[in-house]
Amino acid sequence: MSSGPGAAPATAEESLRGPVVRAAAWTVGGYGLSQFIRFAGNLLLARLLFPEVFGLSALVVLFVQGLSMFSDVGTGPAIVQSPRGDDPEFLQTAWTVQCVRGAFLWACCCLIAAPVASFYDQPLIAQLLPIAGLTALLAGFESTSMHTLQRHLRLERLTILDLVSQVLGLVSIIVLALLHRSTHGAHDLGAVWATIGGSLVSSTTRLVLSHTRLPGIRHRFRLERQALAALLRFGRWVFVSTLFTFLAGQSDRLVFGKMIPLALLGIYGIAQTLAMFPTQAAQRLGSSVLFPAYSRLAGTDDFRHVFGRMRLPVLVSSGAVASGAIACGPFLIRSLYDSRYQAAGWILQYLSVAAWFQSIESTNSAVLVAQGRVSLLAANNAIKFAGLALLVPLGFHVGGFRGALVALVLSDVLKYTASALGVAASGLRGFGWDALLSLVIAGSSCAALLAGSAVLSRSHANWLALSVAACLAGVAWAVVGLCCVMRVGVRRAARLGFTRRSLGGELSS
Repeated sequence: MSSGPGAAPATAEESLRGPVVRAAAWTVGGYGLSQFIRFAGNLLLARLLFPEVFGLSALVVLFVQGLSMFSDVGTGPAIVQSPRGDDPEFLQTAWTVQCVRGAFLWACCCLIAAPVASFYDQPLIAQLLPIAGLTALLAGFESTSMHTLQRHLRLERLTILDLVSQVLGLVSIIVLALLHRSTHGAHDLGAVWATIGGSLVSSTTRLVLSHTRLPGIRHRFRLERQALAALLRFGRWVFVSTLFTFLAGQSDRLVFGKMIPLALLGIYGIAQTLAMFPTQAAQRLGSSVLFPAYSRLAGTDDFRHVFGRMRLPVLVSSGAVASGAIACGPFLIRSLYDSRYQAAGWILQYLSVAAWFQSIESTNSAVLVAQGRVSLLAANNAIKFAGLALLVPLGFHVGGFRGALVALVLSDVLKYTASALGVAASGLRGFGWDALLSLVIAGSSCAALLAGSAVLSRSHANWLALSVAACLAGVAWAVVGLCCVMRVGVRRAARLGFTRRSLGGELSS
């Protein structure tokens, strides 16, 4: 539709609003459905399997993910951010680099399998790790169309692809777990093969669908010198950043896998899965929506205004989920899991506090990457890793496993503080909202938790305590959300009035 002769020209923010809203809707909807599937599957698998299986599976997956992050050269973000992100020569080069990296990762999984099995005294890892490493090989051959669609904020097909691969992987795990249970009994550690098999099914599905159901070029091996130089130039800091991201984000399981029993590690993994819901949602929105949008607006007059406007809904949503998890964690675990997993309740509370700081930090990271300041991202992750290295052993020595979890939270606070300072250096302000919402989380979660505990001590009805805690936390965040919507509406109306007055003055002159 063409604009009328008297219409004001659309600003960069206005032209981007439609794609951003549509992309955010698909991201949030897809993420919500994905987490529902994951949560339901987790509940079912907790009954089919036992804590040691979850612990062993977590160790195997940890090393596959770790190798992936250790060798990340940022081909995906480079496609999204680069001016040549739609150039076939650039995409072919990126895909070739991606394939070589995938093959390298699988070879590394084979090489480290025996030493890792020996270090953790788990002989089965020597067989599991090479097979699990095939997921990295398959991921390397995925189509670059997944990144070009993200570049243009066209996330509909990507969301459907992710959901289909997730469902098929989960169904495969359930079927394989049932078959293993019927053959070897309910307490055989070999049931971990079901989780590895499901991951392979999911990765294979993503690979096939990325080439057959997404629009894009037909891939072939090619290395263009200029494109390769651009990828390596962008990827060197991504490599350093993801290296420290792994060390900062996964060191807890690396250390705990040696210090605590395998069963407790599995319980910790279940609590971590629940606590990561807000963090993963914020990271998904940050990488799929905020990062592409910020990349388009970086350097424009609209950037400062859009930063706060786009960030606030992510923070409120993440804060609401984190507050609910802190308030309802023990009641929720007691309601959904059997007695073997009850320790996950108090672990979930600590991890939910850490998840809140991870969520707000991820919105800052999207800005830093969009501005090309990937070195600051690497520095932030290095700060968290240093905090973990110093504080976790001290916390474990002083307070045992609880002390280590407190140290984990403090390391995330350090990382967030560093990222907030980096964003502030660009003239962007977000710390005020972060501090205010953190206080709301503390107040609402403590009040809801105390009310739920009081109900439980009098009635001994866990479901009633859970309902009371959830309702109180929900009401508090509904009020916060309403206040934010009203504030944004008032500011938008004021800005629109100013624009109309300015346009009227120009026309009258």
